[in-house]
Amino acid sequence: MHAHVALERAMETLEAYITARGLRRTEERYEILRTIYTELAHFDADTLYHHLLEKGQHISRATVYNTLELLTACGLVKRYSFGEGRTLYERSLGRRQHDHLICMDCGSIQEFCAPELGPIMEGVGRFFHMKPFRHEFIIYAYCQQSECPNRKKSSTFDKNEFQS
Repeated sequence: MHAHVALERAMETLEAYITARGLRRTEERYEILRTIYTELAHFDADTLYHHLLEKGQHISRATVYNTLELLTACGLVKRYSFGEGRTLYERSLGRRQHDHLICMDCGSIQEFCAPELGPIMEGVGRFFHMKPFRHEFIIYAYCQQSECPNRKKSSTFDKNEFQS
């Protein structure tokens, strides 16, 4: 789905959600949605807040957090917990099913599609007599480059946190 079409559908979905629940229509909510659907990929609430400030949008931090909750509730934004209390968001509409590979050294996130996971998911469902309808697959990895170009001076994650 083209980004413009996804944004249009997202605006319509938000409007319907707000109307059905008798919530207030605020320009801040729509500006946050526009920003997410046109300018950001994976982001946390503070990144979104600072991005809005840099654009000259003076929207309170509380409004950003509350709007992210609202957008998550109506299915327009997906929330991910990527370890170490790290919560990131990404837009939901207009996105193909994908999974994530996270560098434990620098925190970079790579998206990938692995169609071969479909049959595995179906097989697991059959084994447990269930019908899978979605999945989330996250791989945590360490960069194999001795001089990772994205590596920060201190690791984003504790390497021992995810080792068995």
